[in-house]
Amino acid sequence: TTDIPLTSIDEQTGIFTIFKHLVIQSQMQGLTMMQNHQNRANRSKENLSGNIILIGLFTEKYDEARQQDVQHALFMGAILFLVGSAGLYALFMYQGIRVANSTLANMRLYTDNVIESIPVGLITLDTQDRVVSYNNKIVEIFGIPQDRVKGKTIHEALPNCKINCKEICESILDQSTECIRNNGERVPIQIGGSSLEDNDGDKIGTVLILRDMSQIKQMEQQLEWSRRMAALGKMAAGIAHEIRNPLGTLRGFAHFFGSQENADDNSKKYSALMVSEVDRLNKTVSGLLQFSRPREPQLSKINLDELLNKTSDLMGNDFTDHQLNFNCQYNTEISFEADADLLLQVLMNLLKNSISATGAGGEVSLSGVEENHEVRITVSDTGIGMSNQERERMFDPFFTTKKTGTGLGLAVSHQIIEQHNGKFEVISSLESGTTITIILPKSISRED
Repeated sequence: TTDIPLTSIDEQTGIFTIFKHLVIQSQMQGLTMMQNHQNRANRSKENLSGNIILIGLFTEKYDEARQQDVQHALFMGAILFLVGSAGLYALFMYQGIRVANSTLANMRLYTDNVIESIPVGLITLDTQDRVVSYNNKIVEIFGIPQDRVKGKTIHEALPNCKINCKEICESILDQSTECIRNNGERVPIQIGGSSLEDNDGDKIGTVLILRDMSQIKQMEQQLEWSRRMAALGKMAAGIAHEIRNPLGTLRGFAHFFGSQENADDNSKKYSALMVSEVDRLNKTVSGLLQFSRPREPQLSKINLDELLNKTSDLMGNDFTDHQLNFNCQYNTEISFEADADLLLQVLMNLLKNSISATGAGGEVSLSGVEENHEVRITVSDTGIGMSNQERERMFDPFFTTKKTGTGLGLAVSHQIIEQHNGKFEVISSLESGTTITIILPKSISRED
């Protein structure tokens, strides 16, 4: 056995030395020496004497390797730090992008809802006037297929609508035009628009705003009709009584001269003609009085079958005289609130107009149904029909297409139906007959 080795290193040369005190012993002394091993291990190098074994090693390569290990460890630590920092930054950026995408999605959903909820049609075009997008109101107004006109020019998408994008964008005021739906129905349209520009002020497209003016046109027509009716009412109230009294006097004298014993045939003929003309004029005056001062409806519960049956009985001879086929549907068992006498007057006016418009061998029908708490009474004929202009003016006072008509029958009928909180629905075209439907509520509020 030997003592514990001692080591040292020379800082200048970088030589690492190890030496030990060598003692040659016998085998029997080995056990004794083992017991003293710990005591000798603590000896200092200065006390060593005798045989010594010393080994020296150059540590330059080892120091270089160790230095490289330290540098490698620092480099890897730096890389791990950068990777960790990049990971944290990427996580932060991902969270930011996620929040931004969620915000953009919510904003897009909000914008889409706003665009779809506005009560006007909106179309966006590119610089070549091709359709980029449009809202559901455009589909509703024109009846075009959803998502089937994108990429087409505005003239291909709406072929029956005259739209000049350049002129619309340059105009301060909206332009009015008339378009035709796919079903052939005409619809008045008001168009406005402006150019779409990017941040540099370059044009990137056009946005068009289209408004369906059908209801507004109807309101304007209703206001115009009311204005005319008010003016006519003032005029009628002022002159009706002044005319009626002289008419009675003229009719009396005409009848008197025609009934004289010495009156010849010509005198009697002219007297009868005067009486008939006075009666016709008196009928017109009576219509004016009724129109200017309409009677308030006396509302009561009436049966539709009884009303149709009475109308059919009163008009039966007229259909026979004009050789017309009359079809009246009974057994509806419908009861509703109305003034039976006023409605009878309206139905007789409508049927007389159908008789005048329908030639011999034609057909006139009268029917009634109940739909959605409303009573619908329909008068239909196979007569000559009406043009668009005639249909628009049919309820105007003094407008008539008959040679002997006064033009007050439908005006008074319209007034009566309005008093019942009802309305007319008219379908007619030239040479295709006419269908007029009276739409009335089953119950009328006493406050209306």
